[in-house]
Order: sequence, then structure tokens, then C-alpha cells
Amino acid sequence: MFAVHGDWQILVKDNYVLQWFSGCWNEEAAIQYSKEFQDKTQHLKGTQWAIVSFFDNWELGVPDIESHLIAHCQRFKDNGCIKDCHIYSPSALKSIQLENIVPKSEVNYERRVFAETADAIAWMESCQFKIDTSEFLNSLPI
Repeated sequence: MFAVHGDWQILVKDNYVLQWFSGCWNEEAAIQYSKEFQDKTQHLKGTQWAIVSFFDNWELGVPDIESHLIAHCQRFKDNGCIKDCHIYSPSALKSIQLENIVPKSEVNYERRVFAETADAIAWMESCQFKIDTSEFLNSLPI
């Protein structure tokens, strides 16, 4: 097994999850991230909750991450995630890889992509999720 390449931070607050990603990910990062996410969100299972993910510092991942993250996404949908948004400056490469990994909108799940945090938060508020990102964003190593 290799060392983890890639970084993330996860904060669970009320009925939502804030996530930040950076670096170029290998398979070990995907496995470790998925386990940490599952551990931190276990108490949300059976409720309706949302995810806000910050991808500006993420530099893509090796193909080996995809199967792990596809399974990860199915788990969070099965556990009650109903709204999900990605925030990153327009990037064709990020869009292509994320579109292959992250599920499309479905009957009980909706995902959107935003270039600006304020737009993502406004959408979440329109979906009845009150999201506070200030403390989380101020704690990031960027």
C-alpha cells in the first residue's frame, strides 16, 4: 500500500456536511477519505441532509479513485443526502472527472455545481438548508 496523496477536511454541522479537497489524489486517499466521511456522518443516517464541497484546490485523481468514490456517493445517497453542491472555478478537467464519479440528480437527490460560494449557499437556503461556511473556510490551510 502507498502513502496517502491528497488532502481533505470534513466538518459535520447540524444537517449538513462541509468538505474541502486539495492535491492530486491516489487510491489510498479515496479509501481513507471515504472511511472518515462515513464515520463522521453516521449519525445523519435516516435524516435528510446536504453536502457542500469545495474543489478549487483539488488537482484531480488517478483512475483508481473512481470505483471507491462511486461507492462512497451511493452510500451517502442511501443514508439520506438529498442536496449536494460542488464549488470550483470552471475547469473542464475537474468537471469531466467529477461527472464520472459523482451521481447525477435523481428523484430524492439533487446535485449542482457553482463557481461562487455565495451562489451555492443561496441555493442551499432555497432548499431549506441554513449553511454557515465562515468558520470552516477560515480554518482551512489555504
